[in-house]
Amino acid sequence: MYLSHTKPDKRLVVHLREVYEYLKTLLEYVPLSREDYETVQYIGKIVAVTHDFGKYLSYFQTYLRTKETEGDLHHHSFISAVFAAHLLCRSKSLPASWSEFAPLLGYFAVMHHHGNLRDIALDVTDSNDIYEDDVQRSLYDRVRTLKIQLEDIKKHASSIIEDLSPLWEELQIPLFLSEELANFIQHYENAFDETYRQFYLLTRRKRGALTAKLYYYALLLYSVLIDADKWSAANIKRNSRVHIPGHLVDQYRQANFDVEILEGTNGWRNRMYGTVMERIEQIARTNAEQRLFTLTAPTGAGKTLLSISVALKWREHAQKYEGYTPKIIYALPFTSVIDQNEKVIYDLLAQLEDFKGNEQRYLVKHHHLSTFQYRTDHQELPLRQALLLTESWEAEFIITTFVQLFQTLIGYENRALKKFHQIAGSILILDEIQNVPVEYWPLLRVVLSNMAELFSCKILLLTATQPLIFPQGETIELLESESVQPIHFFQEMERVHLQWLKGSKGTYNVDEWMEQFQLHFEDGKTYLAIFNTIKTSIDVYERLKKWLKQHGYHVFYLSTNIVPCERKQRIEAINDLLKEKQKVAVISTQVVEAGVDVDFDVVYRDLGPIDSIVQAAGRCNRNGQKDRLGKVYITPMERNGALESKYVYGAVHTNIAKELLPEESMLEHQFFDAIHQYFSNVKNAKSFTASDGIIKAMEELKFDAKDKPGIKQKPEYVSEFQLIENAHQAVDVFVEVDDRAIAIWQEYITTVIEESNLETRFENYLRLKRDIRQYVISAPIQLVKNLDRDSYEKTRMLHLSNDLLNQYYNSEYGLIRSSEMVDAWIM
Repeated sequence: MYLSHTKPDKRLVVHLREVYEYLKTLLEYVPLSREDYETVQYIGKIVAVTHDFGKYLSYFQTYLRTKETEGDLHHHSFISAVFAAHLLCRSKSLPASWSEFAPLLGYFAVMHHHGNLRDIALDVTDSNDIYEDDVQRSLYDRVRTLKIQLEDIKKHASSIIEDLSPLWEELQIPLFLSEELANFIQHYENAFDETYRQFYLLTRRKRGALTAKLYYYALLLYSVLIDADKWSAANIKRNSRVHIPGHLVDQYRQANFDVEILEGTNGWRNRMYGTVMERIEQIARTNAEQRLFTLTAPTGAGKTLLSISVALKWREHAQKYEGYTPKIIYALPFTSVIDQNEKVIYDLLAQLEDFKGNEQRYLVKHHHLSTFQYRTDHQELPLRQALLLTESWEAEFIITTFVQLFQTLIGYENRALKKFHQIAGSILILDEIQNVPVEYWPLLRVVLSNMAELFSCKILLLTATQPLIFPQGETIELLESESVQPIHFFQEMERVHLQWLKGSKGTYNVDEWMEQFQLHFEDGKTYLAIFNTIKTSIDVYERLKKWLKQHGYHVFYLSTNIVPCERKQRIEAINDLLKEKQKVAVISTQVVEAGVDVDFDVVYRDLGPIDSIVQAAGRCNRNGQKDRLGKVYITPMERNGALESKYVYGAVHTNIAKELLPEESMLEHQFFDAIHQYFSNVKNAKSFTASDGIIKAMEELKFDAKDKPGIKQKPEYVSEFQLIENAHQAVDVFVEVDDRAIAIWQEYITTVIEESNLETRFENYLRLKRDIRQYVISAPIQLVKNLDRDSYEKTRMLHLSNDLLNQYYNSEYGLIRSSEMVDAWIM
């Protein structure tokens, strides 16, 4: 009996059948044209039944039972990939325009189904090189191994055919297995020749727009294969989909808000809601094929509820008229924003009768700090299953980060790409999309446009500061009608005015900033000061706190220089005090702009990009309930004769912001035009070589390579896409700030690092991961280089023990930084 897995034993043909059934089901939820569906479904069938063909090797069966090996002869992916290519070369013609590349895509997917994708150039060769023993280094050992493996397959061919034939016939594969196996053993080189020919066409781009689409079909096939394979290997049964009514937000608003009022802040929100609902109904009647949308609304407009209501109505429309049920993926730039948005969605779904017993079937939250739990039919699933279901986005609503989303859409790693098929056909809400670096805007435009065109994704860009990712005419704005434009809602709600506070020389050092603050100080007002660098924020906090406390203020410091759990506690305390109308002052970095829902009378903001300044202004008189306009002061900080904003944002963003911000006071409705002009100028000034290089790599299926060239003008591989730049010379440090941290670290060492059983170690790590990250900060290496590094290779972080805490960490402002140090790392 041929096995695919042990513990428990599973027959190989059972596994192949399960993978096909899962793969077929996954594809049913992807809206494709008839030609594309027929082609993808057939290629999917072939890769499903061949992806583990190499497990028929006697070498593999011996390894599976005894763990004994003969070199690499038990490796199964390569021979399986070549067999898949062979069958696809000899298959009937398929209807999709790109179907001639089926052998190459099937070969590529199967070859890497246990690993990450790489440059397809490393995976191809031809018969001449094989005959002359001149195969490229990346394939040389594999081809030599393949020749030996084929002899083993030949020796056991009759028993393989006997085992596999019933499944072959059941799936109605239109090829005779015995003939194809014999032909494969004798003429396997033909598959290499054909895949090499297709690779040549691809890289020479003879087909233009046609080959540009292959990247997306390659990811779809790879995604459904590896996800189906993991489902079968884990012995998990798929749940049926659950229904969410399209009117759920309307029902929630009726129960929790006065939806009839048309005046004041609530009336302002109600009218925006009504405008958008009328707009999507009108689009459904007149322009149902439109897939790309924007929703440009001021801060505090209730965009989360509004966008979810739009998505649910689109979902219901797709169910009724298009025959599929799209998932809703809500993506945000930062993990710190996710919890409050998740709570909104959770409260909405809690209206459903069976939600409490099936929470994760409805809603999954996924980012690098996620806890893994999955509740279905009132039962909590084991941790391993919960991890698989969470990482596979097996829910109707997924709330996640841009990193998770875009590392799948523009990705190469197995773990990220297994959920690509969940994005295909989905409704994507991209909240605060302007946070994606400008140099990647052309890349985003290409990727999102292709996801909309090929897989019918509906994509909603949701922000108060709409970036210029798409040219005018490619998207439709939802907050408008024949008589209303977004600008009208900006004009209507004047909550703040913004002005320069330049001082005598136009910029400030810390002493000069202190003088201006005290000069403009109004006792009783609440204050938020946002600086670009941790160094300056600490300097201001240390010098200002005593003076503010003498005036009866509660003074807080916020930045990523303090551990996350302490940051969260301070934000909660700040909000409680603000609600109680207490005197509050907060000194912070930009961390407070990332979805922290606070409301101050006066905000000071160091110079930065205009969209960041607008985000800061959104923390001033946020609810529009003050007797007079809130004040936002721009105070450009300098150090050593240079603007600190240039350390953080670069010269382009800084100089354009300086040019566009008017000398006179600026009211909130003017933000709309200023942001548009800012993005336009930045787009014209920025280089887009990063986008150009990655787009070219996608078109040529150049995913990754071990030996990447050093310094170069533009990226050459998909793997070089990096949404968040790694901090230069920074290291993670676990900080034992309290007794709980001490206990967590000890548990981590005992149950994870010192645990010998790999399975137990992994499960213990999953349980502890979120708790651990609550005490981790990213620190410049030079500050913590003297900490004990004995366990670093195992923990991948340094450990600041409680007995050394006072030497490195201050309870008020966090990591102690030398007075000479200029730290340009934000937040």
